[in-house]
Amino acid sequence: MSLPKVITRSASSSESTADTPLCPIKLNEERENGRKLILGLLTELVSDSSSLSINVEIGERTTVYHVGCKKECIGQILGSKGRNIGAIRTLISSISARKGFRAIVEVPYFSD
Repeated sequence: MSLPKVITRSASSSESTADTPLCPIKLNEERENGRKLILGLLTELVSDSSSLSINVEIGERTTVYHVGCKKECIGQILGSKGRNIGAIRTLISSISARKGFRAIVEVPYFSD
């Protein structure tokens, strides 16, 4: 019984990894791209997209995206059992981790 061949791949200098942080200007572009992605996804989910807003809070290594919306839209953003917002959070977290920073998506809480 022969063992399968192990193929190793070295990262080329043109690939962006989490080990090599981006310069601040490039990092701000990536954060803005994340904001646009969240806004685009949420626009397709809610019935009244004019009420959507995304505020970005930038920390040293963490970026927090605060979603603003009307109270009537929150159910559409969250989805059944939180699946919509969970999927958006997963996408943003994995994309930002690949770019070298941490991202959190926060939705508003409306008390009755």
